[in-house]
Amino acid sequence: MNSVTDRRQRRIAAVIAAFNPDDDLLAHAAAIRAQVDELVVVDDCSTAPDAAGIFSRLTQDGITVLAMPRNSGIAATLNRGVEEVEATTRPEFILTFDQDSLPVAGYVDNALATYDRATAAGHRVGFVSAESFSGHRVPAMSIGTGTGTGQPEAFDPMQSGFFVPATTFAAIGRFEAGFFIDCVDSEFTARARAAGYSVLIGAGCAVEHRLGARLPARLFGRQLRFKGNELSFNYYAPFRMYYIVRNGTVLIRRYWRRNPAWLLRRSVEESKAQILRFTFSPDRSSLVAAAWQGLLDAVRGRDGQISNDLLNRFRAR
Repeated sequence: MNSVTDRRQRRIAAVIAAFNPDDDLLAHAAAIRAQVDELVVVDDCSTAPDAAGIFSRLTQDGITVLAMPRNSGIAATLNRGVEEVEATTRPEFILTFDQDSLPVAGYVDNALATYDRATAAGHRVGFVSAESFSGHRVPAMSIGTGTGTGQPEAFDPMQSGFFVPATTFAAIGRFEAGFFIDCVDSEFTARARAAGYSVLIGAGCAVEHRLGARLPARLFGRQLRFKGNELSFNYYAPFRMYYIVRNGTVLIRRYWRRNPAWLLRRSVEESKAQILRFTFSPDRSSLVAAAWQGLLDAVRGRDGQISNDLLNRFRAR
C-alpha cells in the first residue's frame, strides 16, 4: 500500500482541548493543522485574561474554535470537538491532543502506517497512541503482545496523540465525561480492550509535551537516590489527587473482571508513585485527605466535577 497516495484519499481531523492556554497553543495548533484536514480547538471555559486573545488569533488563522458553556473537564471538551468534526468533516480518523502537546512532523502519516499494517494483518485496532513524550517512551505491554507486524501494544497511554478511527468511537462511545479529568485515557483504553480492540504504539509518533511539576525526594534535607539516580516524583495538587483516586477506584471496579492483569500492573505502578507523593510532598496531609475523599466518593458513585465546598476545604488546609 502506498501510504502517501492512500493518505490523500482519507480524511483526518484533530481536536485540541484547551483551558487557560499560553502562546504555545498557537504554534502547536499550526503544527497539527498542517497534518490534518480539519482542526477544532475547544475552550473549556477559560478564565485567564490572555485566553480570549489567543482564541481570537486561532480563529483569524482559520481554525474553528468552540467554547464550552461551563468548565466541564477534558473528557467532555474532547467529546465536543469529536462531535463537531463528525458533523462537518466526517473523518475516517480523529486525533486528540492536549494544548501542551506538539507532535513531530509526519506524526499522522506514521500513525496511519501503523494502523494500516496492523489491519492488513487482520487485527482490530481501537486506536494508535504516541510512541514517546518528550523523549520518554510509552510503556508497552509484556513481551509477546502486539500485532506481530512490529507494533507493540501500549500499556496505559496518555490521551494526547490518540489516533482514533471514527469506527471506534461509533462502537464503544466517546470519552468518559463523568471522570472530568484524570484516568480519562485509561478508561478509554480499558473500554477499547474490553471490546476486543488492540491499542498500538505508533512507530515514529513522537510528541513534545510539557511535563508537570516534578519534586525531589528528600529525607532530613538529603536527596535520596535509587540505583545511582536521584529519586523524584510527579507532584499533584490535592484536587488532582481527589480525581486520581476517585477515578482510579471506579476504573478498578468497572474493569477488574475483564482485564485483571492490566489493572493489577496499573495499580502497582500507581501505588509506587503514590507512596512517594504521600511520603515526600510538602502538603502530604492534604493529599491524604483528598485521596480519602476520592475513595469515598468512588464508593458512593459520585462523578463529575469536584464540589466547590470540597475544593475550598482542600485550599483551606
